[in-house]
Amino acid sequence: MELLKATSLSKRFGKKKVLDNLNMTISQGNIVGLLGPNGAGKTTLMKTIACLLKPDAGKITYPAGAQRGVASKSVIAFLPDNLTFPSWMKVRDAFAFYEKMYPDYDAEKAKTMQDILQLSPNDTIKKLSKGMQERVALGVTFSRRASLYLLDEPLGGIDPVGRMKVLQSIIATHSPESSILLSTHLIKDVEMVFDSVMLIKDGKIAVEQDCESLRQETGRKIEDIYMEVFDVV
Repeated sequence: MELLKATSLSKRFGKKKVLDNLNMTISQGNIVGLLGPNGAGKTTLMKTIACLLKPDAGKITYPAGAQRGVASKSVIAFLPDNLTFPSWMKVRDAFAFYEKMYPDYDAEKAKTMQDILQLSPNDTIKKLSKGMQERVALGVTFSRRASLYLLDEPLGGIDPVGRMKVLQSIIATHSPESSILLSTHLIKDVEMVFDSVMLIKDGKIAVEQDCESLRQETGRKIEDIYMEVFDVV
């Protein structure tokens, strides 16, 4: 079942066209990897879907027919790569803030996330390592019962052991009713959780396919396909 669709989406910054007549579809219940090098348009695409940027052209069809704006933001949980919290906040304050901000906040999900990610409610966030702060950000994002989760490089500052905790949390809280779009450069570490992938190149989706059929057709891992598409030696 189609959850979100972008049609002929374009976005320009000055003379640079970052999204170029881009088309994509996200199906319900899928964990989708959004892959591409720096500057390919991953963050711009996510921010456009999340209504933080306005497209120059094109259309996005949102979950449950929500109109772009307040309604679409209510069904999308966006985790940017630079989410920060006020210096005074403890972990419990961050979760309490999300509880007040979002009607779809789920206290049971929030507790599950804290347990999986090994977050201590009384810890002051500014005193945590970068990796632990990213766990907090992921935890509050998944405390919501959103239709679509947009995760922009959520694993960058997390060590390999911590990455497994993050992946466990994504799998544990994933439901057939929601989908996840996750951008990452750590393809080898996370490709096992992807149901499908989108490779974005020059502002367009160069490859969009479910992982199993892609592996069967090519006989290769997603990381190897990525290297070929982007000429990585």
